[in-house]
Amino acid sequence: MLRSEKMLNQKSSNKKQKSRFFILLLMVTTVFVLSQLTAKIPAGFAMSADNGDYQVFLPIVQTSGQATPPPVIDGGEGWPMVGANPGRTSWTPEEAVGQMHIEWYRPIEAYISQNTQIIVSEGIMYLSTSRGLYALNAANGDVLWRFDTEMPLGNSPTVDNGVVYVGGYDRKLHVLNAQTGEHLWSFDGALAGYDTNPLVVGGRVFAGNRDGYMYAIGAQGSPNQGQLLWKYKTGGPIHLSAAYKDGVIFFAADDNYAYALRVATGALVWKSAKLPGDGYHSYWPVIYRDKVVFTAALSYRHELEPGMMNVEDVSGSPYGNYAYMEKEDLFPGEPTGSVLGPLVSGQDWAHGLPVIDASRVTEYTENNPNPTAFTHKPWRRLYIVLNVSNGTEYTFDSDGDGFGEYMPFVSWGTKSGNRYPPIVGPDDILYASNLYMKTGDAQGKVMGWKLGTPYLSLVGGQAAVVEPQAISIGGSTIYRNLCCDRSASFFGIYAQSNTSLWSYDLDEQAPGYDSMWTIIPGWPRLEGWYKGDSDSINGIYHNHGDQNPVIPYDGRLYAHRSNAIIVYGTGTPLGQLPLLRINRVNRSSKLLSKAQVTNLLENEVQKMVDAGHLRPGYYNSGQFSIYKEIADYFNNPGDTLYTLSIAYPYLSSDLQAETRAYLQREFADYFDPVMYSSIGWAEGAAREAMPLPPEIEQALVNYPKRQAQGGFSWFYPQQNFYAMWKYAQIFPNDAARVYELAKTKVQIPLPQMPVVDYFEQKPYELNAYIAGYFGFLELQELAGKSTVDSQLRSQVTQELNRLLLYRVNTFSKDTCWTDDYYHRRALNIARNFMMLVPELGDYFHQNALPQMQEALDEYEYVAPYWFVARYESMIDEGTMSPLYNYAAMFSAKAYILHEPASELLKYLDTPAFDRGDLFYIQNLVAVLQAQW
Repeated sequence: MLRSEKMLNQKSSNKKQKSRFFILLLMVTTVFVLSQLTAKIPAGFAMSADNGDYQVFLPIVQTSGQATPPPVIDGGEGWPMVGANPGRTSWTPEEAVGQMHIEWYRPIEAYISQNTQIIVSEGIMYLSTSRGLYALNAANGDVLWRFDTEMPLGNSPTVDNGVVYVGGYDRKLHVLNAQTGEHLWSFDGALAGYDTNPLVVGGRVFAGNRDGYMYAIGAQGSPNQGQLLWKYKTGGPIHLSAAYKDGVIFFAADDNYAYALRVATGALVWKSAKLPGDGYHSYWPVIYRDKVVFTAALSYRHELEPGMMNVEDVSGSPYGNYAYMEKEDLFPGEPTGSVLGPLVSGQDWAHGLPVIDASRVTEYTENNPNPTAFTHKPWRRLYIVLNVSNGTEYTFDSDGDGFGEYMPFVSWGTKSGNRYPPIVGPDDILYASNLYMKTGDAQGKVMGWKLGTPYLSLVGGQAAVVEPQAISIGGSTIYRNLCCDRSASFFGIYAQSNTSLWSYDLDEQAPGYDSMWTIIPGWPRLEGWYKGDSDSINGIYHNHGDQNPVIPYDGRLYAHRSNAIIVYGTGTPLGQLPLLRINRVNRSSKLLSKAQVTNLLENEVQKMVDAGHLRPGYYNSGQFSIYKEIADYFNNPGDTLYTLSIAYPYLSSDLQAETRAYLQREFADYFDPVMYSSIGWAEGAAREAMPLPPEIEQALVNYPKRQAQGGFSWFYPQQNFYAMWKYAQIFPNDAARVYELAKTKVQIPLPQMPVVDYFEQKPYELNAYIAGYFGFLELQELAGKSTVDSQLRSQVTQELNRLLLYRVNTFSKDTCWTDDYYHRRALNIARNFMMLVPELGDYFHQNALPQMQEALDEYEYVAPYWFVARYESMIDEGTMSPLYNYAAMFSAKAYILHEPASELLKYLDTPAFDRGDLFYIQNLVAVLQAQW
């Protein structure tokens, strides 16, 4: 929801003059401290015993034709990496203040991920996109060089000693000359893509990978340049960029553990206890004194059961919405306008700013084993402060009751995904966005925290806490960038002030800046999507999730909004620069071998076999709750039966034997004698690595397996007959029994729905009927019942042929959800290809290939990260993309376009769950089935 915010359009010029000497002193001190930290790094390079193979590639780099690089600007260190420095504190000594205007802005055709930071160093601005890395003159926006790619880049680059390091989804870490763009070498020793920002320290490059390894590689110019120094395996994909302090790097993996490794050897210093939240994505840990701070993701599924609908208010009504729950728990029964805490006097650390006592927050998350209706809920903490020395969680006890208290900050952000990290000021205070006032949508401010106390200083930047924002700090000025291009401003930490860059008027200041974006009129920029240089209505990325900060550099401020670079300053306005278009190139990706794919498949199946029966996949995607019937991943027992049955031929004989036993147990529990539509949540091991909140864990027993499930046109999932056929191929002696069971549930003809265009809205249900009829006929033949049940066979065949023709004739690449139905657009690129089987794919290939190719080309253009599991952008209020995209699109490329393994392998990502990601297993099988 949108709430107005009060902006003060003034900035004290006296403050700027008084702070110049202080900032200069800080710059000198910072350089000295950083030099001392660097001096502590061992000069030698320790080689791990696990030293993998590597190759060097030298792709061609296109330049703008300028023979000479831009002059080096004496502007300090700039912002050379995500978070500004190895500690990821988001602080730079460079401060840009005063009354500013837009100097220049430039739309970018290639999609820019919402969490990508602009990097500025030595007079050059660097930008990672879905189609390569662009280097622009930071002063005027001219293109200096570009490194075009076929596969998307995964995060911002890092600039170190005149060299650029950037990772991509081509499974490579690329190294380029920062001034010219010359490609120097690449490291291709990883098994998956990189979506972390490289950390370069002491001649080593550290990059976490989606394959679960942290890699240490020799940096440019080092004795072991381009070589793997060591790698460390965690229990999940690594999406969090590492931070550094005193010879140790810190990060978290998607197994919900934080890790500390020695930079010289890769030796484990410590591994934390299990962390709360739905994974660790998008951002980075922050080094603060002798602490390292992580930010978690919301672990309550929005408006779903199990999820937020299991948490009730005092009247017994479900909250549904995390922000409403937290507001009521913090302000139980209090009137609108109530604030977080009373003012506290005598706090010199706050520089004269107001300070409040936020004891109600410390009590809310206190580690007290006796929770009340509104307090003692430590599992809801979203800021995790660990001790650098041993990884234990830092707590304090301000009220002396013997129970640990945590950092007194609560949620600020959208309905899924990780909260934005805090920043560290030059005053050695930790700053972050925090709730402050109870209103319809609670309001908040950026606040500073006095470590070890519940005391918070009120700095500035008031807004609704449900609207995500990014913050950064240059000198003594905090910059904030609010979601959806709504506003950006800056304010000081030494005096109350606020200067607006834009406030709901960016389109007036920079006409046409958002030409790559579609905005639906109504709520200011709440509803929109990336469309690129097209008129597509099928986009699925908006900007109400992850955010990118304002970057101060050489008297200017840099940010990207709606796929355009926006630059503020005090110089001569240059206006809008030409659209920077995509250059299409074909570059080699690191491809896995058939043996490696088979090994990945066996690992995934083995994890399922070892775990036993699995409950559905729990995953918070924000407002995807509009699709409640498919939000419980793999809830249909047919999903497991189908996936393991098609994987079976590619498994070793020993694993086949284990899989046969597993399949028979699943069939006995969910098909024979009772055919269930839902496996429910009451039984089975978890697929996800995250710990569920206790309210959710306790509620699972209330969701047992069910014979009927609402939300679909059928009374039983018709696609399950295809799964039953595949199962019967493994157990042919049981085919007759399997067929008799299927015959009791087959549904013909297609039901008449009350909504005329129901199947145009949900074409995936047509796919399911078609798959089911294909499977039923094959199962009937396998059981030897084709003649006995010839009349039924004729009916099914006739309906199958009718639906195939109907599916082709009514196929539309364009979503039917527009305007008031914006919230249903999450499946724009998946809906046509969900529940796709090879037989339907062949039919599309033979009868509608041009339409299919057109649709897939457009979907790939507007959603270039479609293949990424748990990608951090979605159409609605939320961060985490629904998982159907990478399954449906991959199936279409394999079964409709008949792409060879060499093409499919480019888009093979990693599992979305710790175990039992059936979509990932299906993709692995599709690769093995393809032409090699």
